Amino acid sequence: MRTLLITAGSRGDIQPFVALARGLASAGHDAVVAGPRRFASVAADHDVPFAPLDDRWLDLQDELADKGARAAFTAARAAKSLLRPMFDDIAAAAERGADVVVYHPKTLVGPHVADKLGVPSVLASLIPLYLPTAEFPSPVFPVRLPRALNRASWRLAGAVETPFRGLVRAWRSESLGLPGRSPSLARRAADGPPLHAWSRHLLPAPADWPPGAAPTGFWSLPAPATWTPPDRLARFLKDGDPPVYVGFGSMVNRDPEDLTRTVLGAIRRTGRRAVLATGWGGLRPGDEPDGVLVLREAPHDWLLPRTALAVHHGGIGTVAAAMAAGVPQIVRPFLGDQTFWGWRVHGIGVGPAPLTGRLTPDRLAGAIDRAKSEPGYAERARAVAAKLSAEDGVAAAAAAIERLTQRVG
Repeated sequence: MRTLLITAGSRGDIQPFVALARGLASAGHDAVVAGPRRFASVAADHDVPFAPLDDRWLDLQDELADKGARAAFTAARAAKSLLRPMFDDIAAAAERGADVVVYHPKTLVGPHVADKLGVPSVLASLIPLYLPTAEFPSPVFPVRLPRALNRASWRLAGAVETPFRGLVRAWRSESLGLPGRSPSLARRAADGPPLHAWSRHLLPAPADWPPGAAPTGFWSLPAPATWTPPDRLARFLKDGDPPVYVGFGSMVNRDPEDLTRTVLGAIRRTGRRAVLATGWGGLRPGDEPDGVLVLREAPHDWLLPRTALAVHHGGIGTVAAAMAAGVPQIVRPFLGDQTFWGWRVHGIGVGPAPLTGRLTPDRLAGAIDRAKSEPGYAERARAVAAKLSAEDGVAAAAAAIERLTQRVG
């Protein structure tokens, strides 16, 4: 079975697809990941074939990060001219042929290239996005809602596609030579259902979802076999109590220096050691205070089990890594689905409520002290980690893809 896996977005959107490609290869199948060219090394580190996609639209995303709804609307208009080259690269990757196309919704055109090839397509979603439920609101809805409005909130997911439908329709006709309109991603998901790449121990399938929509488990990507910790990190971890981990991944904000001062102020108040991961620039320390180690990044599956707790942005990949590590977590969300996952972290008892609103050193210090001193958080985190160790989301997803191609074949 030849599988084309198409993804787009940040590193957290790429790594699960590389993990799935490895799983498919282990099951005896050919799998290629088509993703932003800046992440080619992620695939190379795991010997996964990779088709690079134009990713200039990610630069625009970074420029307009943390600037509000108006900026997001402006970005949608400006992104149209930058998305077309990505679409063309996706079509070029599809020319190699495939028996099935698995696509991230951010790619927008995954099912269209499957239509061109005459093969089935599967939407792979890292968050609940297109299947409405009355049990919880759409994760991308910006505010918490009364339960009675949960189902209505899911209309927002379809609206995300709206600015790009004309572009996609024109590209489908002009570049692929396909007639007529194609169903929306939401419609295809309802017909699917999609692969849901998270654990039921974080969010079980609602009772009103169709059969087959249950989450597979996380698609976790281990550290590359060749990776070893820098000497300074290994020494820091050895020389004292397990530190607090603070990292906001690919998040970019308008004042990283101010956020860093807030974080360091909180760490001083707690009297704890800390590892700060600067990521894409969400943190920008001017120096390295005593008891604090600054690095750009390190594999979460290696680092987090060696920490006392994790402070992060609430991206699903980091949530999964902290759950697997068995450490309490504190979510400081920035945008999108991060607040939703912060409340789920709190809901399963592995961390306090997410720190929405204005972040201050006192608020963050208080959350760190609660997460570390209240034994229930650590106990539940360890219990959840034990449950996750019995799951294999990658194998479950690979088996689902195999079943699909066998039915269609």
